[in-house]
Amino acid sequence: RGGLARRSDLETPAWKEIFERLEARQATFLAQETRFRSPEYRWPRDPLHTWSRVWEYPYVFSHLEEFRSTSRDARAPRVGDLGSGVTFFPFAVADLGVDVVCLDNDPVCVRNLTAAIRAVPTTAGCVDARLSDSRLPLDSGEADVVYSISVIEHVPEFESLIEEVRRVLRPGG
Repeated sequence: RGGLARRSDLETPAWKEIFERLEARQATFLAQETRFRSPEYRWPRDPLHTWSRVWEYPYVFSHLEEFRSTSRDARAPRVGDLGSGVTFFPFAVADLGVDVVCLDNDPVCVRNLTAAIRAVPTTAGCVDARLSDSRLPLDSGEADVVYSISVIEHVPEFESLIEEVRRVLRPGG
């Protein structure tokens, strides 16, 4: 569908299957939390069960999984997670066989993510964390996909950020 969520979506077998996979991945991530989470990081430790994330994470994950399954490129696709925060989600995405670059403007977040990368294994792809400002720390055309979950609407003058996303996406990305 067009991305509009309905309450009934939470009852579909497809959503339940993806959500169970994401819950398991989050549990693995949180089991290592003492190795990377600092007291300065104040966002929810369990984002999967907060507000709209019950729809957003499965929605994005299902589209990335479809993208990966139809990709004909032998190399691991490069995926940008714009405003990633310190969550399990980039690690779940990396398990699809993609290389995820977490982009965040919060130095505490990047420090915690860097520690999480050392503590939390991935099964197929890899995760990287980079401090980001108004210019994304990616080369032009470097990313195959860029996603953002509940971040862009909080960015003043988001138009320049959208231009940056367009710059870092490969043609057709």
